[in-house]
Amino acid sequence: MRVPSKWTLYDEDDLLEDFNDSAEAKTRFKDLTWSVAFDAAPKPSLDHLLTPSAHPTGLVQVRTLLPAQRDTFTLADLRSLLLPFDPLSEEAQTGGKVEVLEIEEVQRAGGLHGSALLLNVKDKGGIVKWRQIALTDAAVNKVHVLAISCDENCYAANEGVIDKIIDSWKVKEP
Repeated sequence: MRVPSKWTLYDEDDLLEDFNDSAEAKTRFKDLTWSVAFDAAPKPSLDHLLTPSAHPTGLVQVRTLLPAQRDTFTLADLRSLLLPFDPLSEEAQTGGKVEVLEIEEVQRAGGLHGSALLLNVKDKGGIVKWRQIALTDAAVNKVHVLAISCDENCYAANEGVIDKIIDSWKVKEP
């Protein structure tokens, strides 16, 4: 995945810095999850991440699923990896939390499959334009997700850059 060089990147340690979990919990999280975030704001902050910011922000995560998670993991779970709800659920649709603008099933080499979404998510700070692609491998061992968001005006002004980032994202399976 390629983001513009002027954007700020945050690694796992940056993302975990403000969590009040134990050192063991943080280590366990890092054993199962790889994450990187980015912020295009002139004064970047993790507080902007995936909010109705005036500049694009994003998060990439790769998670190894535990055996109990694999047993019941669904496409709804995949769509809600970074959201507190499945945007296609009846509750989200009728509750006015989300407007689904685009949804596409994604199939990639090696059995990777999932969905790509473009959403308007209603947040206390306004409407978040949310672009996400989420994939799982054929054995449902790992999940991969990339989400980019910002406010509506920001998205309209940066749609070409956001498209390039989404298109540049490649999942490399061993």
